[in-house]
Amino acid sequence: MGNRRWDSPILVVCKRTGQMLMVNTTNEARDILLNAWPTAEGKAFMSALQICADVDAGIREPREAREAFIIAAREANVPIETSMEQ
Repeated sequence: MGNRRWDSPILVVCKRTGQMLMVNTTNEARDILLNAWPTAEGKAFMSALQICADVDAGIREPREAREAFIIAAREANVPIETSMEQ
């Protein structure tokens, strides 16, 4: 389920590199959280990682991972754009 496309992608600006990344799936969100996130701590960060794992396990829906990713971005002050159209 982690590869299933979200209804609407999220554009993320990587704070370390300035690179713009398009996040379309739970797997992409998890990879960014693990490899490009400015901090590896915080309640929303940990929750987003858990929800991504739950989506992979079939326990939760991809939309929940998307919502958790947005909350984690706000917590870490990561610039995002959520009104992207596919």
